[in-house]
Amino acid sequence: MKRTLVLAIPALFLAACASPPPVVRPELQYVEVPPLNSVATAEIGETLVAKGKLYVFDGLELQERITDNGFAREYYIEPSAMRLERIDEAGNQYFLPPMDSYFVNDKTFGRRVRPSNAYLVRKKDGALELIGYYDLTSAGKISPAQPRHKVGKVIDRKQPNFRQELLYGGRVGNQIKLTYREFSDDFVRPGFAQEAQYDLGADQTIGFKGARIQVLEATNTTLKYKVLKSFPDVP
Repeated sequence: MKRTLVLAIPALFLAACASPPPVVRPELQYVEVPPLNSVATAEIGETLVAKGKLYVFDGLELQERITDNGFAREYYIEPSAMRLERIDEAGNQYFLPPMDSYFVNDKTFGRRVRPSNAYLVRKKDGALELIGYYDLTSAGKISPAQPRHKVGKVIDRKQPNFRQELLYGGRVGNQIKLTYREFSDDFVRPGFAQEAQYDLGADQTIGFKGARIQVLEATNTTLKYKVLKSFPDVP
């Protein structure tokens, strides 16, 4: 019986080691603004209709630098988007910072290193805390104490995100102007930007690349309208 137990334990241990960690894949979302068939208003230069193909993940977007102001060893993390890795039994959320955003500035030896067990933790009460270790030290209290951040669906900028939009360009006589733009990974695609002009005397419903807009009221400063149909889904 003892021999059987001794042989079984290593087998279980090897099986556990062989299991790869779960792969967290980004989620694809189509974002449409504004909602269809709802009355909306836009000023000159503002977006009338937009549709985005975005890859998102559950995470935290840090909007300002955090530091513990360490005298000899300063722990700090730069603004970045980080993935939610786990939630512990107390309800604390553990976010994994990108490799190029969380460091320890070792002022004694003049070097910058990545700490081990590096996480940004969001407590159940909403407070943030830096977790990480370097040479028997750990991070202290952070500054600012309540840094700007957002928790929820975060855009994965490593994926091929895509966005289309129409902007209001104003009214001249009985005609209105619109500008069409496309974005790939937050960069405007220059060859795909176009301008269009519409005669409201001909039709109050205008369209571009599959989108349909009903014009309710147009001035040289604002447009009141409804989006009847947004841009088609991009495969």
